[in-house]
Amino acid sequence: MRLYKNPTSPFARIAHAALIEAGVADLDVRVVDQWADPAELLAVNTAGRVPCLLLDDGTAIAECLLIAAYAEQLRAARGGAAGWDPACLSLTGTALGVCDAAVQTMVGRRILSGGFQDTGFDGAELGRKRRRAMIEGLQVVEAALAGRDASDLDLGLITAIVALDYVDMRFSAAGWLPPTPRLRALRSCFADRPSLAATRPPN
Repeated sequence: MRLYKNPTSPFARIAHAALIEAGVADLDVRVVDQWADPAELLAVNTAGRVPCLLLDDGTAIAECLLIAAYAEQLRAARGGAAGWDPACLSLTGTALGVCDAAVQTMVGRRILSGGFQDTGFDGAELGRKRRRAMIEGLQVVEAALAGRDASDLDLGLITAIVALDYVDMRFSAAGWLPPTPRLRALRSCFADRPSLAATRPPN
Protein backbone atom coordinates (compact mmCIF):
# COMPACT_ATOMS: atom_id res chain seq x y z
CA MET A 1 0.00 0.00 0.00
CA ARG A 2 1.06 3.56 -0.64
CA LEU A 3 0.12 6.56 1.52
CA TYR A 4 0.33 10.06 0.10
CA LYS A 5 0.85 12.61 2.83
CA ASN A 6 2.34 15.92 3.82
CA PRO A 7 4.36 15.70 7.04
CA THR A 8 2.69 18.74 8.63
CA SER A 9 -0.91 17.74 7.81
CA PRO A 10 -2.74 16.59 10.96
CA PHE A 11 -5.23 14.69 8.81
CA ALA A 12 -2.46 12.75 7.08
CA ARG A 13 -0.87 12.04 10.46
CA ILE A 14 -4.12 10.61 11.84
CA ALA A 15 -4.42 8.28 8.86
CA HIS A 16 -0.76 7.24 9.03
CA ALA A 17 -0.96 6.60 12.78
CA ALA A 18 -4.11 4.48 12.32
CA LEU A 19 -2.36 2.36 9.69
CA ILE A 20 0.61 1.81 11.99
CA GLU A 21 -1.70 0.86 14.86
CA ALA A 22 -3.39 -1.63 12.53
CA GLY A 23 -0.05 -3.32 11.92
CA VAL A 24 0.24 -2.45 8.24
CA ALA A 25 3.71 -3.50 7.14
CA ASP A 26 5.76 -2.24 4.19
CA LEU A 27 3.72 0.92 3.80
CA ASP A 28 5.14 3.07 1.01
CA VAL A 29 4.88 6.64 2.27
CA ARG A 30 5.05 9.31 -0.42
CA VAL A 31 5.52 12.89 0.79
CA VAL A 32 3.85 15.37 -1.56
CA ASP A 33 3.15 19.10 -1.64
CA GLN A 34 -0.60 19.19 -2.13
CA TRP A 35 -0.46 22.94 -2.78
CA ALA A 36 1.47 22.24 -5.99
CA ASP A 37 -1.10 19.76 -7.37
CA PRO A 38 1.48 17.08 -8.17
CA ALA A 39 0.38 14.82 -11.02
CA GLU A 40 1.04 11.68 -8.98
CA LEU A 41 -1.41 12.80 -6.29
CA LEU A 42 -4.05 14.04 -8.74
CA ALA A 43 -3.93 10.65 -10.48
CA VAL A 44 -5.26 8.97 -7.33
CA ASN A 45 -7.27 11.80 -5.80
CA THR A 46 -8.76 14.40 -8.12
CA ALA A 47 -9.35 16.72 -5.13
CA GLY A 48 -5.57 16.97 -4.71
CA ARG A 49 -5.86 16.43 -0.97
CA VAL A 50 -3.87 14.41 1.51
CA PRO A 51 -4.03 11.85 2.91
CA CYS A 52 -4.80 9.36 0.19
CA LEU A 53 -4.20 5.62 0.49
CA LEU A 54 -3.57 3.58 -2.65
CA LEU A 55 -4.26 -0.12 -2.15
CA ASP A 56 -2.37 -2.91 -3.90
CA ASP A 57 -5.25 -3.44 -6.34
CA GLY A 58 -5.28 0.22 -7.38
CA THR A 59 -8.22 1.28 -5.22
CA ALA A 60 -7.70 4.75 -3.74
CA ILE A 61 -9.17 5.80 -0.38
CA ALA A 62 -9.10 9.51 0.44
CA GLU A 63 -9.83 11.42 3.68
CA CYS A 64 -8.34 10.57 7.05
CA LEU A 65 -11.40 9.05 8.74
CA LEU A 66 -12.12 6.76 5.79
CA ILE A 67 -8.51 5.58 5.82
CA ALA A 68 -8.74 5.11 9.59
CA ALA A 69 -11.94 3.09 9.11
CA TYR A 70 -10.15 0.86 6.61
CA ALA A 71 -7.25 0.46 9.04
CA GLU A 72 -9.73 -0.51 11.76
CA GLN A 73 -11.14 -3.22 9.48
CA LEU A 74 -7.63 -4.57 8.97
CA ARG A 75 -6.96 -4.51 12.71
CA ALA A 76 -10.22 -6.30 13.52
CA ALA A 77 -9.54 -8.93 10.84
CA ARG A 78 -6.27 -9.72 12.60
CA GLY A 79 -8.05 -10.36 15.88
CA GLY A 80 -7.80 -6.92 17.41
CA ALA A 81 -10.14 -5.94 20.19
CA ALA A 82 -13.32 -4.11 19.26
CA GLY A 83 -12.95 -0.35 19.30
CA TRP A 84 -14.64 2.89 18.30
CA ASP A 85 -17.33 2.99 20.96
CA PRO A 86 -19.48 6.16 21.19
CA ALA A 87 -17.05 7.84 23.60
CA CYS A 88 -14.19 7.21 21.17
CA LEU A 89 -16.19 8.58 18.25
CA SER A 90 -17.24 11.64 20.24
CA LEU A 91 -13.65 12.43 21.22
CA THR A 92 -12.49 11.85 17.64
CA GLY A 93 -15.09 14.24 16.25
CA THR A 94 -14.29 17.01 18.71
CA ALA A 95 -10.53 16.71 18.23
CA LEU A 96 -10.96 16.57 14.46
CA GLY A 97 -12.88 19.83 14.71
CA VAL A 98 -9.85 21.39 16.41
CA CYS A 99 -7.63 20.15 13.59
CA ASP A 100 -10.01 21.51 10.99
CA ALA A 101 -10.24 24.96 12.63
CA ALA A 102 -6.45 25.14 12.91
CA VAL A 103 -5.85 24.08 9.31
CA GLN A 104 -8.53 26.45 8.01
CA THR A 105 -6.81 29.29 9.86
CA MET A 106 -3.58 28.51 8.04
CA VAL A 107 -5.45 28.24 4.73
CA GLY A 108 -7.13 31.58 5.43
CA ARG A 109 -3.77 33.19 6.03
CA ARG A 110 -2.42 31.82 2.78
CA ILE A 111 -5.46 32.98 0.81
CA LEU A 112 -5.40 36.45 2.38
CA SER A 113 -1.70 37.20 2.08
CA GLY A 114 -0.05 34.28 0.33
CA GLY A 115 1.86 33.21 3.43
CA PHE A 116 1.30 31.31 6.66
CA GLN A 117 3.06 33.84 8.90
CA ASP A 118 0.73 36.79 8.24
CA THR A 119 -1.85 36.74 11.05
CA GLY A 120 -4.18 39.31 9.50
CA PHE A 121 -6.77 36.62 8.81
CA ASP A 122 -6.90 35.67 12.50
CA GLY A 123 -8.54 38.97 13.48
CA ALA A 124 -11.26 38.76 10.83
CA GLU A 125 -14.69 37.39 11.76
CA LEU A 126 -14.00 33.96 10.28
CA GLY A 127 -10.56 33.84 11.88
CA ARG A 128 -12.09 34.61 15.30
CA LYS A 129 -14.63 31.81 14.80
CA ARG A 130 -11.84 29.38 13.97
CA ARG A 131 -9.96 30.42 17.12
CA ARG A 132 -13.08 29.93 19.25
CA ALA A 133 -13.52 26.46 17.74
CA MET A 134 -9.95 25.56 18.69
CA ILE A 135 -10.23 26.89 22.24
CA GLU A 136 -13.61 25.36 23.02
CA GLY A 137 -12.76 22.12 21.26
CA LEU A 138 -9.62 21.65 23.32
CA GLN A 139 -11.59 22.41 26.48
CA VAL A 140 -14.16 19.74 25.62
CA VAL A 141 -11.39 17.25 24.82
CA GLU A 142 -9.70 17.99 28.14
CA ALA A 143 -12.93 17.44 30.06
CA ALA A 144 -13.61 14.18 28.20
CA LEU A 145 -10.25 12.80 29.35
CA ALA A 146 -11.07 13.08 33.07
CA GLY A 147 -10.27 9.76 34.73
CA ARG A 148 -8.75 8.24 31.64
CA ASP A 149 -5.50 6.34 32.07
CA ALA A 150 -2.79 5.55 29.55
CA SER A 151 -3.88 1.96 28.99
CA ASP A 152 -5.16 2.29 25.45
CA LEU A 153 -4.47 4.47 22.45
CA ASP A 154 -7.67 4.54 20.41
CA LEU A 155 -8.59 6.73 17.45
CA GLY A 156 -10.06 9.38 19.74
CA LEU A 157 -6.87 9.81 21.73
CA ILE A 158 -4.71 9.65 18.59
CA THR A 159 -6.77 12.47 17.07
CA ALA A 160 -6.66 14.50 20.29
CA ILE A 161 -2.87 14.19 20.54
CA VAL A 162 -2.46 15.06 16.86
CA ALA A 163 -4.68 18.13 17.36
CA LEU A 164 -2.62 19.26 20.35
CA ASP A 165 0.65 18.79 18.47
CA TYR A 166 -0.66 20.74 15.51
CA VAL A 167 -1.95 23.74 17.46
CA ASP A 168 1.27 23.74 19.49
CA MET A 169 3.26 23.80 16.25
CA ARG A 170 1.20 26.58 14.66
CA PHE A 171 0.02 28.72 17.57
CA SER A 172 2.21 28.06 20.63
CA ALA A 173 3.36 31.69 20.77
CA ALA A 174 -0.15 33.11 20.46
CA GLY A 175 -0.93 32.96 24.17
CA TRP A 176 -4.59 31.97 23.87
CA LEU A 177 -4.37 28.18 23.95
CA PRO A 178 -6.32 26.82 26.95
CA PRO A 179 -4.58 24.68 29.58
CA THR A 180 -4.83 20.97 28.79
CA PRO A 181 -2.87 19.14 31.51
CA ARG A 182 -4.66 15.80 31.08
CA LEU A 183 -4.14 15.74 27.34
CA ARG A 184 -0.51 16.81 27.67
CA ALA A 185 0.13 14.11 30.27
CA LEU A 186 -1.38 11.44 28.03
CA ARG A 187 0.65 12.73 25.10
CA SER A 188 3.80 12.27 27.19
CA CYS A 189 2.76 8.73 28.13
CA PHE A 190 2.44 7.75 24.47
CA ALA A 191 5.37 9.82 23.17
CA ASP A 192 7.38 6.74 22.22
CA ARG A 193 4.49 4.81 20.67
CA PRO A 194 5.55 4.10 17.05
CA SER A 195 2.30 5.41 15.59
CA LEU A 196 2.92 8.81 17.15
CA ALA A 197 6.71 8.96 17.26
CA ALA A 198 7.14 7.98 13.60
CA THR A 199 4.53 10.45 12.38
CA ARG A 200 5.48 13.47 14.50
CA PRO A 201 5.71 16.59 12.32
CA PRO A 202 9.13 18.17 11.82
CA ASN A 203 10.19 21.00 14.09
